[in-house]
Amino acid sequence: MSQKVLLNATEVQIALHRLACQLIENHDTFTNTVLIGIQPRGVFLAERLKSLLEKEYKIKNVSLGYLDITFYRDDFR
Repeated sequence: MSQKVLLNATEVQIALHRLACQLIENHDTFTNTVLIGIQPRGVFLAERLKSLLEKEYKIKNVSLGYLDITFYRDDFR
């Protein structure tokens, strides 16, 4: 199976900055906002976004959570 690069490192950083700016535009404060990373790979995205908001945009009180959407045998009926 061949691999294809969808976004390079610079493009990912640009996308993260755009997401951060949209969050800032839509939320006056982040006191009632939680970033949820869907496991496994969404966790890394949520952590990077939280770090970006705190370091680059000086946003405090960014809450972070993780969600595991794995199905278990008792989830099916």
